[in-house]
Order: sequence, then structure tokens, then C-alpha cells
Amino acid sequence: MDTIGIIIPTIFSIAIGLVAGLTVIYVFNRIPAKWLCDYNEEPDKGMWGERIKKKPWQLVFILVFIAISLKLMYQGYQYQIAGLIAIWLLLQIGIADKKYMIIPDQFVIALAATAIGFIYFHPTFLSPLYGALIGGFLLLIGIIGKLILKKDAMGFGDVKLMCAVGLISGFKGTIIILVLTILSSGLFFGICLLLKLVKRDEEQPLGPFISACAALYILFFDELNMVADFYLSLY
Repeated sequence: MDTIGIIIPTIFSIAIGLVAGLTVIYVFNRIPAKWLCDYNEEPDKGMWGERIKKKPWQLVFILVFIAISLKLMYQGYQYQIAGLIAIWLLLQIGIADKKYMIIPDQFVIALAATAIGFIYFHPTFLSPLYGALIGGFLLLIGIIGKLILKKDAMGFGDVKLMCAVGLISGFKGTIIILVLTILSSGLFFGICLLLKLVKRDEEQPLGPFISACAALYILFFDELNMVADFYLSLY
């Protein structure tokens, strides 16, 4: 029974991980080009056709999603499926923002819908709502930043993404993701500035960092919560 109890979930995990990995490029290359534009813009020629090459990324995504699926397997089928779909959507969002400086609303709405699969894992029913409210707080920060700096401090797409992430991860998880995003993006852009790979006034996408940190939290939420609790216990 123990052997069957391991083999069946493993086969299932590999199968759904394979499907997730195979569909990343297929879907991204076929979504309407209009999704990758602002509301008042029309897609240019570069947004049509093959947006991501299959080689070597097809194999990379397959291996990554199989590994992700196997890691999530130990959290049960509900968390595994919800987590795999959420991470798949986060990857699509990260790629879109990196390549085209846009976060498609369609992916954000779908991401928010996956929060249903995470409800059972929150300490209270209100935790996801508190997490989503952080997105509203970030909108306020963005407005203040624009008034002070005379330019966008945070894109509205990033705010909507954080709201969706908040619904998934809850209040505590959203704080952890926000801290990780600030640290990772600050370190990355700081190094890029030192190496003169980017200009100080050059606009950079934040979506890939939010997406990566949210995916990291979904994968290692127990470990990250333990680290956060330990850190807070020191004060």
C-alpha cells in the first residue's frame, strides 16, 4: 500500500508537470497580441508570431514544472493543482512584463481565481482579503510616489498583480513576498547600475520579481513562514 501510495501520486505529478511545461510556450505564443499592449495601443509586428523559441526553453520548462509538481505533491492534491496553475500563470505574467512591459489583465484575473484552491490553507477566512488590501496600499504608495517623483513609482499592473498574489498568499504571505521582491529587485538593479547594464532613469519591469517571489512562496511557504516567525521572535 505504501508503494502504491507513492507511485500513483508520483506518476500523477510528473504527468501534470509535463502538461504544464509543454503548454507554457504554446499558450504564450498564441495569446492575442492585444493582451500585450496598453489599453490605448495597437500591437506592433514584433508581438505576432513566435514570441518564445521552443529551443531550449521547451525542455527547460518541462523539467522545471515536473520538479515543481513533485515538490508540491507533498502538500496534497488540492494545493498541488492550485499551486501548479498559479505558478504557471505567474510565469506567463513574468515573461510578458519582461518582454513587453505589460501585465495582461486576463492572466491576473485567472491568477486571482486560483485563490479558491488556497482558502483551506489560510489561518482565517479574512487572511486572503487582508493580503489583497496590501495591493490597495501599494496603489496609494504609487500615487504618492508619482506626486513626489513626477513619474510612476509602481505600475498599476504591478498593483493588480499584488492584489491577486495577496488573495493567494494571505496577509502574512503577501508581506513576505513584498519584502523578497524589494530585496531581490533592489539587489539586481543595484548590480546592473554598478555594471552600467541599465541607466538610472530607465524604466524596468517589477512583474518578474513579484512573480518569482510569489512562486517561491507557494513552493516553500512553510519554510518561509518559519523564517519570518523566527526573525520576528527576535524583537
